[in-house]
Amino acid sequence: MTAAATRLLLLATVLVGLSGCSQLLYRQTCVALAKDVSYCLAPLPLNQAAPKGQTSDTKAAKDSKQPDEPQGSDSVQTQPLEQTLSLSQQVRLQRGEQSHELISQLELQPQQMTVVGLAPLGQALFTLIYDGHTLTSEQSVLLGNEFKAEYLLALLQLIYWPEEKLNAYLDGARVKLEDCAAVLCRVLLSNDNRELMRISYSSPDIWHAEVAMNMPQADLKLNIKPL
Repeated sequence: MTAAATRLLLLATVLVGLSGCSQLLYRQTCVALAKDVSYCLAPLPLNQAAPKGQTSDTKAAKDSKQPDEPQGSDSVQTQPLEQTLSLSQQVRLQRGEQSHELISQLELQPQQMTVVGLAPLGQALFTLIYDGHTLTSEQSVLLGNEFKAEYLLALLQLIYWPEEKLNAYLDGARVKLEDCAAVLCRVLLSNDNRELMRISYSSPDIWHAEVAMNMPQADLKLNIKPL
């Protein structure tokens, strides 16, 4: 089976599986990452220039002042995206002693980001759609109220989006590259230089790399492996 056929089968399975036992929720687009640190989902398209300072859209979303663009020019050299980027991934999420695995399909278009998720045995879990302004989550009722779509989207943006764009929508922290034992590392630092998150990549091509993310304060680890 080709990769394209696999992606279509995955999307179809999610749509069918969610049709009978799901709920559609409109989610907020700003999340708290730590004390006095928050992130609002960056708008689309991905290659849109990051704003300098505060923007009206971000002000309305966060109702607080946005930081200026970061100093320095260090940034992951994200290659220009094709019209549509489609990635199949194996995702492992660990929080404390609890561990969860799922198969994820990420579709990124100029004006829409879609993430669908399946349990390892094929049970449909969620479909998340973000148009740059609004985030909707059609999710299995079995996930309960603990599944927060905005946190998953925020983590994915923190992993894949360029540093300068992330920093325009971070409040109380900044992301930067840092030397490490892995091929590439990105860290999230609070304004008082506390390390809040570390992301390691197995390749400079971050979209197709194996990713390991660690947030010690939240006791959270996220591992992504391309399929």
